[in-house]
Amino acid sequence: MIQIQNEKLTAQINEFGAELTSVKSADGREYIWNGDPKYWEGHSPILFPICGRLVNKQYTYGSKVYKMGTHGFARDKMFSAEKVSDSEAVFTLCDDEETLAQYPFRFVFRARFKLDGDSLFVTYETENKDEKEMYFNVGAHEAFAAGGNFEDWSVEFEKTEDLKLKDQPVLGYLNGKVIPFRANTKELPLKHSLFEADALIFDSLQSRSVTLKHCGKPVAKMNFEGFDYFLLWTKVGAPYICLEPWNGLPDDVACDGELTHRPGMVVLKSGKSFSLTHSIRFF
Repeated sequence: MIQIQNEKLTAQINEFGAELTSVKSADGREYIWNGDPKYWEGHSPILFPICGRLVNKQYTYGSKVYKMGTHGFARDKMFSAEKVSDSEAVFTLCDDEETLAQYPFRFVFRARFKLDGDSLFVTYETENKDEKEMYFNVGAHEAFAAGGNFEDWSVEFEKTEDLKLKDQPVLGYLNGKVIPFRANTKELPLKHSLFEADALIFDSLQSRSVTLKHCGKPVAKMNFEGFDYFLLWTKVGAPYICLEPWNGLPDDVACDGELTHRPGMVVLKSGKSFSLTHSIRFF
């Protein structure tokens, strides 16, 4: 476990999965879900090299079939960690025999965590070490503690939205359809019944930031400029809410299984790098 801190915040990141497990204010308030296995053992898994589920947990690339679990393998790998300063740390994952068996690309993937005042900046950096183009998604999955009456919590969007959702006819998979959700909405009150069909995957969201609120007061503001999609998720009955910026999506139930056809794929040329940052301000 690596700890970084400044005068306002202390954050802890596990080398396993480079997973953010704690962010505390100077007065001891914990913002991140504690991972109680009664509900969900995760805290903030990193989604790489895919976001969401694959049909039959497999895909095709170059006429070969590969097996991979939901959200890819980064969350289940040990990263090497370097503490750059008191307030910044970098976690690095490289390809190995295990990754190459399920993902035929050589890469370096880094997760950089930096505290600046009352904010945490999380940067995902991907470097293509292969001789061929590399295809990948990347996404964040921070779970915020949402204790007490869940209906006292809400999510406020940067802009007033006509909210639409990507349809999920089968749990965790899409069908290409979009369904109306909430018209002319600035703030979405949370309730567990919203998540009975899994995550809310917003379609064509205009906002590039959202604010998590409790009893009308801001708790955390997430900025996710550069990400294609945004999701909200919790397990029904659980005292947490996940704010999830992704640049990929789960498979369509009728997809052909070809990796290069997955939505949101970043195509990275040999020797090139890709970087994407989201930030969280804590109140």
